[in-house]
Amino acid sequence: MCYYNGQKVSKEEFIRLMTLEKATKNYDFLNAGVISGFTDTPVAVVVATEGNTNFDIVQMEWGFIPNYLNTREEVNRMRKGYKDTNGKYIPGQPQLNAKSENLFVSERSGRRSMFYDAAKNRRCLVLSSGYFDWRHVYRTNKKTGEKLKTPDKYPYYVSLREHEYFYMAAIWNPWTDKETGEMVNTVALVTAVANPLMKQVHNSKERMPTILNDELAWRWISEDLSEQEILEIAATQYPYQGMTACTVASDFLGKLDPTEPFVYENLPAIELVV
Repeated sequence: MCYYNGQKVSKEEFIRLMTLEKATKNYDFLNAGVISGFTDTPVAVVVATEGNTNFDIVQMEWGFIPNYLNTREEVNRMRKGYKDTNGKYIPGQPQLNAKSENLFVSERSGRRSMFYDAAKNRRCLVLSSGYFDWRHVYRTNKKTGEKLKTPDKYPYYVSLREHEYFYMAAIWNPWTDKETGEMVNTVALVTAVANPLMKQVHNSKERMPTILNDELAWRWISEDLSEQEILEIAATQYPYQGMTACTVASDFLGKLDPTEPFVYENLPAIELVV
């Protein structure tokens, strides 16, 4: 679910939000065709400045680190997985995304979420020129006519029709390694239930990033919102009519232009159910 994001907006002279703007020449990191959340490459994040009268663009580590983790070793165990004392493998949880429904209450425990304080006090935006997601298609066994258990996965590049770049709701957290003193700001994208287009593209989990128009984006980072208002904005589904999705090569990460369309033979067309 949106673990790969593009931030190639260097062709634009300015990044604009409401009546404010920033010159792209001042940010030499706005040239990434694709950033993987599974690497150490930082992402460009929009934050409100002190007093909430302007905004700045900074870099953060993609992957929310909660403050109860004390060292990088603990962070790596959380992200990559580990074996417990009984030898059982515990899958990793990179915390690249945070479900809108669980910003305040944990989905697993029903208690206060690790994202609670960040959702209340440290909301931000991840800048995007487009993101990548996978569609799962199950082939049929020619002999039995039954669907195979393992799907084929086709990568799609998703962007907005009328915008060179856009904003995705996010939350951030400052973290300090208690052994080394390393200090880093970490960020997680907020995701919502998919709109009709993304239900077809990201059909395994039917989720999508919370994409915000300028008005909602500014409110998200600058206003003192109630919990209910935060949840309402976090659950925003961007209108599917303003989005486009095209297939890209399976090895798009290694391409000079990862967004270049690629046609797969026999791949069923997306059929929107509205």
